[in-house]
Amino acid sequence: HLCKADLVTGMVGEFPELQGIMGRYYALEEKLPAPIADSIGDHYAPAGPNDRCPSAPLSIVVALADKLDTLTSFWAIGEKPTGSRDPFALRRAALGIIRIVVENRLRLPLKSFFQADDLMAFFADRLKVQMREKGVRHDVVDAVFALGGEDDLVRLLARVRALQSFVTTEDGTNLLAGYKRAANILKKEGYETPSP
Repeated sequence: HLCKADLVTGMVGEFPELQGIMGRYYALEEKLPAPIADSIGDHYAPAGPNDRCPSAPLSIVVALADKLDTLTSFWAIGEKPTGSRDPFALRRAALGIIRIVVENRLRLPLKSFFQADDLMAFFADRLKVQMREKGVRHDVVDAVFALGGEDDLVRLLARVRALQSFVTTEDGTNLLAGYKRAANILKKEGYETPSP
């Protein structure tokens, strides 16, 4: 309730970029405890890849709740991003959740929040894009996701890093070369093989 109270003020009405920031000032003026005021100020963060990420426990909880509520609510009414259209910044909300969870090393079972399979898939796609932008091989990311069932980002990303490290070793290179040879032989014989 307190996080969104500043949206009806003239200041935020005139300067929407002050959402949350003004809420923090209003909360401090109302003599609310500093952690509550800070969580109001932080609940939109991170707004982008270079924005700071909440790290105080109350700020983390409120920011995650806001973003999870946004995603699940829009999914429930059938409003999903299509192509490059994302008028409600749902991709940004998903990326914000990823950053909060990963940077604070939270062990959070995301499937318990996402009732729709396509919402979990949307979230997984955002994570794949983020990993590829950080230089992780796309086939490594796909291989870890192909295992399925993992919704703990800390453990999932540890698997991605471990596999990425392994495929750059001599043993990893040899394993991939052997797999490719075997896959090519099977393909010539008319069999389909899964990706490594």
